Amino acid sequence: MSTNDLEQELARLRAEIKKLSAARKDSAAAEKAPEKPPKAVAPAAAAAAGAGAPEAEEPVHSQLNELLELLEAEIKDLPTITCLIVFSLGILMGRFLR
Repeated sequence: MSTNDLEQELARLRAEIKKLSAARKDSAAAEKAPEKPPKAVAPAAAAAAGAGAPEAEEPVHSQLNELLELLEAEIKDLPTITCLIVFSLGILMGRFLR
């Protein structure tokens, strides 16, 4: 790849990051807007469920979804034959280095 190609790719990726960041902020704002009053939960059920655990898992879950979406987009953009060749070479090198 030439320097111009790399600069164009870098500019495209920066624009995509800005777009994804804006979408993330919009979705976070949309989730916070219709807040519901907390449900009454029995003390034993709250202790068994681990109070706060679902709230801690939500950001991790959303980050994993974002990462998977980004990886999916990257994989779709890559040429198939090149990926297969690199993957095959990786397998061969792994076998030879044992």
